Amino acid sequence: MPNPIKLLDPAYGCYVWPSAFVLSEYIWARRNLFRDKTIIEIGAGTSLPGFLCASLSPETHVILTDRPDVPQILENIHEGARLNGLIDSTENHKSEGDNKPLRQNVWIRGLKWGEMFLQCDDDHEEGLLKLIRDIEQSGKKLDWILGSDTFYDPKDFEDLIVTVAYILTYHSPNARFITSYQERSSKRSIQYLLDKWKLESRQIPLKSFDFDYDKYATSLSFAFDDKDESINEGRESTDTSEDDETNPLEKDSKKGNDLLSDHLDKAAYSASLQSIFLLEIRKSS
Repeated sequence: MPNPIKLLDPAYGCYVWPSAFVLSEYIWARRNLFRDKTIIEIGAGTSLPGFLCASLSPETHVILTDRPDVPQILENIHEGARLNGLIDSTENHKSEGDNKPLRQNVWIRGLKWGEMFLQCDDDHEEGLLKLIRDIEQSGKKLDWILGSDTFYDPKDFEDLIVTVAYILTYHSPNARFITSYQERSSKRSIQYLLDKWKLESRQIPLKSFDFDYDKYATSLSFAFDDKDESINEGRESTDTSEDDETNPLEKDSKKGNDLLSDHLDKAAYSASLQSIFLLEIRKSS
């Protein structure tokens, strides 16, 4: 199985934020909910959650998106895809606007939140409407929207919510947005935006999937426990027992430790983990 935990050199301007670890562990613990589904990661950055989803099965279709006005970010996603075996030289499928061949279940696209349509030139358009049209023309609908630490800058909150609301309203009403975020101020709230755009949320307790704070805070290891249990809080019970599977998040811990030790104080890292929450957002019932 490809290893989605590999990090790019810090010189590329990429950093895996703690929220991505929380979301990725949730995905692994509930992997039967994501396997063989169509998934978009918005604000993907280093794309850890998306890479993990893409590794679940060849039938899991993953669309990795980030800002088109910062080409370096999309190049970083391509490099991460290469490191994790998601670039397949045997396939002819190519991500739009790029010459690197990707596995057919992986797309990499530029997407600016809140931007429905952008005419780049006479024969090229971008934006959310174009992306949704491409997804539907491939015979698919989104099942999951993923985002880690997307609620970072308050000025972007409504554009993000508008993007999610459009997908849930006009494309796939049964989809869910799973987002991990770090609470940086108690004064920041998205509830009024959820109400405005007719969305509702529920918090997913980290203890419900055995998130191990100590493993990250004390050893700065990238090891994850492979502990599965039925999804709770109103969702149907799903059998996630897969004893023969190896958790790909258990690899390359030394490389991760070396990179993190250069950038993080352990106490600060522990504190950041304690302030991370996981939300599921859906259309209001």
